[in-house]
Amino acid sequence: MIVLKYIMVFILLFSSAVFAADKPNWTIDTKKMNLPKTMVRTKEAIIDPGYKVQFTPDNKVLISFWERRPQTELVSKDTPENSGTIFVVLLFSRETGELIRRIEWPVLGESLPAQQSWHGSRIYPLQSGDYVGIINRHLQVLDSSFNVLFDRVLDRNVNIGYGLIVPLRGQYFIMEFRNNSRIVEIIDSKTFKTIERINIEPTSTARRITGIWEDRILASSYHGDVNKRFFFEKKIGDSQWNDLGWMYEFFYSANFIYNGTIIVTGYVKQSHDTKNIWFAIDGGKKSDSVFDAIGGFITSWNTSIVASKSSYLSDFRRALDLDSKDWIEAYDLSTQHVLFATKKYSASDIVDYAISPNGDNIVLMTKKKIELYKVPAPGAKKK
Repeated sequence: MIVLKYIMVFILLFSSAVFAADKPNWTIDTKKMNLPKTMVRTKEAIIDPGYKVQFTPDNKVLISFWERRPQTELVSKDTPENSGTIFVVLLFSRETGELIRRIEWPVLGESLPAQQSWHGSRIYPLQSGDYVGIINRHLQVLDSSFNVLFDRVLDRNVNIGYGLIVPLRGQYFIMEFRNNSRIVEIIDSKTFKTIERINIEPTSTARRITGIWEDRILASSYHGDVNKRFFFEKKIGDSQWNDLGWMYEFFYSANFIYNGTIIVTGYVKQSHDTKNIWFAIDGGKKSDSVFDAIGGFITSWNTSIVASKSSYLSDFRRALDLDSKDWIEAYDLSTQHVLFATKKYSASDIVDYAISPNGDNIVLMTKKKIELYKVPAPGAKKK
């Protein structure tokens, strides 16, 4: 027993030493920045800021969210009534974590972030350095200084939801109209013209657009079994979709990566185990499947390195009905190796994460912190 005790102590010390090397380059205390808490219950509803963490093409960290700020000024001609909610964008330096800029938009008409989420209020970086977003039911393209380049007023019908799909490469983005049926518009960010409009009827075999890369559009659909997905691709302007075949039974995601290759992720269920898988579709050809690898992932703009959440629930934590321990990994699709892993957190503490354009940094946001980690280059020796 004494020997076993020392072995356990050694293992714990060794584990601490290993994870001590994975310290973030910088850390921001969200409480000191007075950022709103996640999932706050009020008398009216449960408020979730809906934090979204992203990188811009020039390597700034962008965090967007909704914040409740009840109006204190008397309503007048110069200060009209607002909803008590603002949409906020924060830009941080990747090198130091210093706050570079805070941009705010008052939200009109709808007081709850959940309503804003349904109506698509969000902002995304474009490869050009500009931004595209839906704010206050306005579809807008903004320049790098957040000045409005193009503006389009959207339908204010409360039953219509909106969503945006932004490419890693190319000038076209996708706007979805979500109601009983789906309408998809392909829009040129440089001219703000709608290049193509696709009507998707609400049937069991309806295609769902999952990605765009230059002039290529990727979609998935299912027939009967919701878990079995079929994949289709077409070019903008073509009338026919090309069938790319179907994958394993359980599906996570399908999207383009930096070079236009399609990566499909899913998982295989066994009696007491679930294994993640992925495979590539390039030039119409499917690669072999890679087992026990990434699940859903966020891709970098310029490399084969992606970020993915991993999770482990020990028997001890399961017995006590505790959350799993989750962490973010940097995974190289070309070598099929994990390059780096962040510290582990309780699953409910992780808010969002992002990977930098060149795959050399990961930003992780938890309920208490924002952390930036350095990812070693492929082939670099581990500490």
